[in-house]
Amino acid sequence: MSENLALALLTTLVGMGLVFGAIVLFWLVMRVVVRLTGPARAEGEVPGRGEGEEEDLRRRAALAAVAVALAQRESQAVQSFPLPPTALVSTWQAVMRARDLGQRRTVR
Repeated sequence: MSENLALALLTTLVGMGLVFGAIVLFWLVMRVVVRLTGPARAEGEVPGRGEGEEEDLRRRAALAAVAVALAQRESQAVQSFPLPPTALVSTWQAVMRARDLGQRRTVR
């Protein structure tokens, strides 16, 4: 029994080692690919926004806000039809009545 248990534990250990090794390998490959294909930076340069980019970002945010407001106004104008009237019988009542009708048998 102990040989089977030792073999099972060894197989589990090898399998888990392979899985975590593959995860680490993929992580390293992704870091290398990002470093090779990413934008080139000068040494000491800190990535961030310049003044022109900040103004452009604000302008885009304002345009997006206006577009959303106009879309809401148009959607409210399109839905000018009235809501349908409420049902005279609630869903619960309809289900209970259908159950009662199904249980009734014709008497001859």
